[in-house]
Amino acid sequence: MRSLIALVLLGQILGCTAVSPPFIPLRPQLLPCDLPEVEHAAEIAVNHINTHTVHGYKYVLNRIEKAKMIPRRPHGEIYFLEMELLETRCHVLSPVPAANCSVRARHEHAVEGDCNVKLLKHEGEFKVLNVHCHSTPDSAEDVVRLCPDCPLLLPLNNANVVSAVNTALAHFNAENNSIHYQLLEISRGQISVLPPATHVEFAIVLSNCSAQEAQDLAQDCKPLTGEHSQFGFCKATVFDHNVPTGQTLPKDVVHCSVYEQQAGAFHTHWTEHHLGGKIISPGIGHTVLSLIHSHNDTHASHESHSAEAIVPAVQPAVVKREVGAAPPLQPVLVAPGPQLCPGKVHFFSLD
Repeated sequence: MRSLIALVLLGQILGCTAVSPPFIPLRPQLLPCDLPEVEHAAEIAVNHINTHTVHGYKYVLNRIEKAKMIPRRPHGEIYFLEMELLETRCHVLSPVPAANCSVRARHEHAVEGDCNVKLLKHEGEFKVLNVHCHSTPDSAEDVVRLCPDCPLLLPLNNANVVSAVNTALAHFNAENNSIHYQLLEISRGQISVLPPATHVEFAIVLSNCSAQEAQDLAQDCKPLTGEHSQFGFCKATVFDHNVPTGQTLPKDVVHCSVYEQQAGAFHTHWTEHHLGGKIISPGIGHTVLSLIHSHNDTHASHESHSAEAIVPAVQPAVVKREVGAAPPLQPVLVAPGPQLCPGKVHFFSLD
């Protein structure tokens, strides 16, 4: 019996002095920006950005500026992308897919979006974990150099812009005898000198008033919500007849597209966001409705802070090691082949 006890104790001593395998930290790997897998991840990210944007316009990928991947324990990989996007002419309410939307030309005062995105790749599928974006219009100097007579963007709360939007919306409502639309947000405003005119773009929402009720009790009209909600998007040119030009100015031009009710959580969230008192406030003092109003300091899932963060490795049990020094820091791995970052430009660069 004593021999058996001694044997057990000896086994425990040997177990305590056994050398544990060294802890190998995960090493980030830089990836070529034009790698098909990276481009696919960027496509997923841009689609996510467009479906969660609640102001302004849809965006398309212009260039991947940086790509990094970190293996994730116990499985999967985490991707970090830095992307340059360009604003399209499609409002976020438009049912047209962003891939089918035309990019706003430089002479129209183009807008660039810069986004940092974190994604999880697991079993071949990408999931967006976090998005941080902001938008910047092209510099006025660049626009003037390219097109000296082209109108520049104005602050969305500019008095002329607001007045032109109200005039254009009144024109549109006058053409509808039975229904009445209200302003949802001002999306864009510019002024041209010759002819003197204000060019505006804005989103509208159907109200619970008829045209006559809106004239009598406009303050009581409220946007319809839920399954009865209906949105539209307008582009208008309103001419300033108070400016002497020596010629007869054309009539104001107003074109509005009303969109059919679209299923999905996005439009429910969009309605709640705008009709909760945030209709025009993001545009105050800004020339564009930046992506910052939709994505910064928010989590991409719009549900909760994703638990899909990089999982730290479980530390081994505390045992004696043959070498007491900590393992050296692991350098960033560079994928083999030519390093193509930043990636190719799909449209044009605003740099």
